[in-house]
Amino acid sequence: MTDDDLAVLPKADERTRQLVELGAFLGPGPVSGHDDGLAAMTADLAARSGLLVGQDEAGNIRLLDGADPEARRRRLWGDFWLEHGIPALPEPNELDLLLDRGPGEVAGRLRSAVQAVIQATMARSRIAEMESHEAPWTPAEMEEYDRLSDQLSLLTNLLADLAQAITDNLPAIRATAPAAIDATATEPRGPAG
Repeated sequence: MTDDDLAVLPKADERTRQLVELGAFLGPGPVSGHDDGLAAMTADLAARSGLLVGQDEAGNIRLLDGADPEARRRRLWGDFWLEHGIPALPEPNELDLLLDRGPGEVAGRLRSAVQAVIQATMARSRIAEMESHEAPWTPAEMEEYDRLSDQLSLLTNLLADLAQAITDNLPAIRATAPAAIDATATEPRGPAG
């Protein structure tokens, strides 16, 4: 990515930055090469947040936003990326808010695409849960595992379908946005006006 592209990526939130900085300041840690519980937690939080911990010439702790692809993905999608390995999806209420302005068929297509990705993601979680059990599997569990595996194998295609649905329908959503804004501007606002 170019420097201009990197500049528009989100930074780690300020609270996380402060926690990492404090952890690095309080004791031996990722900068000094010593390891203890606090250092391990600090290094883990920094890595999960896409931050690099370093020192400047004066020995002061410096936090940098990692520029490698994995650090960028962690800053963009946070724990969702770490837990599921896919971009974060909008929450149902966020999706409803975004799609309320668009035509009904557009909203239906996008909701269906998001739901398919969510189901495949849940299949991954269930597979991991099943694999953690040591007891022999029943025939029903083996059948469930095969069904979930088939569903999970479609995840990349489902993400591509979602991206295509967004790309195809974004003009229709944008076209309705000014009308939605104009309609709310002319609505009466109650006694205070």
